Amino acid sequence: MSFNSFTESLNKRFQELSTQVSQRAQDAQLDKKLKELSTAVSQRTQDLTTQLPSLAQSTQRMVQEKLGQVTDISQLPQEYVELEHRIDRIRLVYENFLKVTQVYENESYDYPNNVRDSVNEFSAVVGTKLHDLSRATSTGEAQSVLISPGPHRDPKTLNYALSKVALTSSEYLSKSVGSEEPDLSSTLLAYSDVQAKIAQARLQQDTLIQTKFNKKLRDTLANNLQEAHLARKNVEHSRLLYDIARTNLAAAKPEKEASLRVEMETLEDEFAQATDEAVIKMQKVSESSAFLKDLRELVSAQADYYKQSSELLADFLPQLEEA
Repeated sequence: MSFNSFTESLNKRFQELSTQVSQRAQDAQLDKKLKELSTAVSQRTQDLTTQLPSLAQSTQRMVQEKLGQVTDISQLPQEYVELEHRIDRIRLVYENFLKVTQVYENESYDYPNNVRDSVNEFSAVVGTKLHDLSRATSTGEAQSVLISPGPHRDPKTLNYALSKVALTSSEYLSKSVGSEEPDLSSTLLAYSDVQAKIAQARLQQDTLIQTKFNKKLRDTLANNLQEAHLARKNVEHSRLLYDIARTNLAAAKPEKEASLRVEMETLEDEFAQATDEAVIKMQKVSESSAFLKDLRELVSAQADYYKQSSELLADFLPQLEEA
């Protein structure tokens, strides 16, 4: 056998061995992962098996309490109960305000319902694009027409609607012939400008309310108040399990009293710990609640808007009194 043949044979054998070793390593790794997965599934199954009886018992107990069939219910500390009532009031205030102030997130909340120009605007946009497409000489130009933004659209607000109708009327009158109409046209043009400025001030107010009031209320509801809510749910669950354990111990046979007593005492400790944790989280909400500060942001935004609107209209009013 030549040296080259020997070398090729050796390389081939080495590659085969490497492939076998790699395959065995992969198989071993796969077996390991399968075992880990099997162990995890088994553990989860055991956890669910353990939890299901307690879940069923706590649900049954809760129903019995609501129906008045059980009266031996563990009482919560007075501090805890008072904090619960305070947190409920805070949540109610935040939620009720948001139900109203979320209107500031809808641009057209004061836009006249009887003004129906959206269809006409849509038709104009489509017509413009079709016209531009008909003049396109390449695929690239056609694509640019399709993805290009439409014409500028004034926000759908009452003040912009007034500005628009005043401007349109001014333009119409400026094309007419008459001794008084030029003055009326210029006055309407000035009024259109005033309403446009008021519209901008309103949009600025809306933005401030959205960011400095609505967002803060939502953040509080989603974070601190939600944490307190979950802690209270945990207290209720722990209390149910503890009361079930007390009931079971009271009706237990002598040979089971020892184990049931240990279980009851363990659940009692968990109930006490859950209550302490909930008190801490509710106190955090109570102490960190800054609704009056947030309300100041709302009122400040409104005051600035009304002030600007009042000044703009007051400055314009003499033009009408002189007419």
